[in-house]
Amino acid sequence: MIPVSFDAKQSRPTLRKMNIAYCTNVRLPSERAHGHQIAKVTEALIGMGHNIEIFAPFRKNVISQSFESYYGMTSPVRLHHIGSTDGIAAWWAPGVLGLKLTTYLLGKNMRKILQSRPKDFDVLYTRTPELLPYVTSLGIPVIIELHRIPRIGRGRFLRLLRSCKLIVALTSPMRQELIDMGVSDVPVIVEGDGVDLHDFEALPSAKDTRTSLGVTEKTPLIVYAGQLKSMGLSKGIPELMSALELLQERGLEFRAVIAGGPDAEKEKFMASMSDDLRPLVNFTGYIAHDKIPTLLIAADILVYPAPKSNHVFYQRDTSPLKLFEYMAAGIPIVAADLPPLHDAVDSSMVTFCETGSGESLGEAIRIALDHPEDSMKKAKLARTHVEQFTWEKRMERILNAARLPSL
Repeated sequence: MIPVSFDAKQSRPTLRKMNIAYCTNVRLPSERAHGHQIAKVTEALIGMGHNIEIFAPFRKNVISQSFESYYGMTSPVRLHHIGSTDGIAAWWAPGVLGLKLTTYLLGKNMRKILQSRPKDFDVLYTRTPELLPYVTSLGIPVIIELHRIPRIGRGRFLRLLRSCKLIVALTSPMRQELIDMGVSDVPVIVEGDGVDLHDFEALPSAKDTRTSLGVTEKTPLIVYAGQLKSMGLSKGIPELMSALELLQERGLEFRAVIAGGPDAEKEKFMASMSDDLRPLVNFTGYIAHDKIPTLLIAADILVYPAPKSNHVFYQRDTSPLKLFEYMAAGIPIVAADLPPLHDAVDSSMVTFCETGSGESLGEAIRIALDHPEDSMKKAKLARTHVEQFTWEKRMERILNAARLPSL
């Protein structure tokens, strides 16, 4: 079994009720994974009895729903949209300049607001390194959850990290790099993303979902659910398409569903499909996150492809939400063998394939389908193991590790 960073069974001190300020520079609500992750972290902390206030930038938003309704949250959340200028949307501050402007204005306003409420918060939580210059001098313990390590200004970044109470690295390779950079006087723990197992309760039947997709009971259904491209990086869809082409050429009867956006990428991949493959593959586009579990449990194989790349995202930083959701679905998983994934799974739980190889991915899918008993044994192990990665257990481990006063 893969170890988690804190064994809740060994020691579970009772946490006092705390007031937590969650500070972020992302648009909320957001259709991207980081918005969902913030919502789940917030919901878990509220469920643990803590009071949460979120401080986020004012941004023009195509989503008209409230934060709570968009993410299906049952508890109200105090969300403060700070400022009145959306630097990212401003014509006079394009691209990176707009993001820097938004973060600068947000940081200044956020510091001013928090300074005016010096006794209102027990801890400040953020996953935005760019906000550290504005919040580490407030006298409030800071927990920084790192999803990346800034490439520029590392000396200053290290100094800011030393002002934090706790550093949460998303992966073991990231933690090792922080240690190699010289982080030694602040605790650094590893906590990947998590899963809400309640999302997988009381779902429509897999048979009904397959019927709605036009997939018979005996036809293998291969499913990918996630972004098709993000931050300019491939998510392995070309490799998946190559694998499906090979499986079709070799006579395997199957259907595939590829769910996710952006739409421009979906249209590009649909246009590139061969006439023989086109009837077998359904590109759904964006699917609301609360609908994804219904799709996952209807699959025979869940796939997590990846390109062959030395980019730090693949080698150090990725802890994909979809992997934890795949595990929660209890369906056999075929995954690219990326180093950070080994924080969550091993070969006893998933069937690994080579990165960047459609042939290796196709062969791994075929093996998983040809050996259903072995595949389901792995899926059951993954389903049991993912219970250690619920958002509540994750946040409990993080707060315990922070050793805040009176805990």
